[in-house]
Amino acid sequence: MRRWGYTVPMAKRYPTLIGDSLVFLILALMVLLLSLKTYGGPSGYVQVRTPSAVYRFALSSDQVVDVDGPLGPTTIRIAGGKASIIDSSCPTKSCTLQRPIASSGQWIACLPNHVLLTIVGSAQSTEVDDVAI
Repeated sequence: MRRWGYTVPMAKRYPTLIGDSLVFLILALMVLLLSLKTYGGPSGYVQVRTPSAVYRFALSSDQVVDVDGPLGPTTIRIAGGKASIIDSSCPTKSCTLQRPIASSGQWIACLPNHVLLTIVGSAQSTEVDDVAI
């Protein structure tokens, strides 16, 4: 094939394309595996932060708990390794519309009532060493 005044042999172009594609696929697979390891799977516990205290609840035990904020109680449901806010004393109740959280680093906040749920820990550390109620 002739381009811009010189000849490019076709046989040498394909090995480079195959090699580049192979390197790209390996890197994409590595990013996918690291993402799944970091963000995937059930985590250890739910940390609930309020203005007056910090609570920890295991994701492995299904329970419904109430914590107090400045506007009143916020009800949290932990079931099936996921946590969600099911009721709150805030006026808009937008925190109750959030999807349940289950992976480390995910969070739900009820801003008017100053309640923050955060998933902490890893799949290997599913035990909670202390629980404040």
